[in-house]
Amino acid sequence: MNEIELLRNQIATERRHVREIASACAAAHAGEPARPADAALEALRTACSDYLGCVLEWFDRRDQRLGELYPRHPAADSRTALESLKQAGPAPATWQALAAFINGPWDAQRAAIDALLATNPRVADWRAFCGIDADSVWRERMLYARVRAALPSGEPHAR
Repeated sequence: MNEIELLRNQIATERRHVREIASACAAAHAGEPARPADAALEALRTACSDYLGCVLEWFDRRDQRLGELYPRHPAADSRTALESLKQAGPAPATWQALAAFINGPWDAQRAAIDALLATNPRVADWRAFCGIDADSVWRERMLYARVRAALPSGEPHAR
């Protein structure tokens, strides 16, 4: 596997995890209204917020760097997802809206960007765009594991 494939695989993993985590948190909030002392739901919400905040920020920075490489690239929307995440709290509707946005427009935009980047064989461009290193891979895996650990038993675990 060459370096570009490694970078593409990590971006694809992050994208898949963002969708899974947004959906898992929305599903956890879809049931009965949360009680103020619902520590398990709060732990999940915190783990989801930490993961999404970190990784969506990375995607936002990538979108900015993409604008330097491709001035006429598809419009980026990771900033919108980050702003929606800031609005998310205990209200189920905010998590439902965030999950719908991430699984809809955000993911479609990511697919368009992936298609654009797939035509670029320059490793230097990929390195500049991605900003992925061993530390960021480790951080993503650690934050993802925290979300999985916080999922209620009986909830489908993200893969």
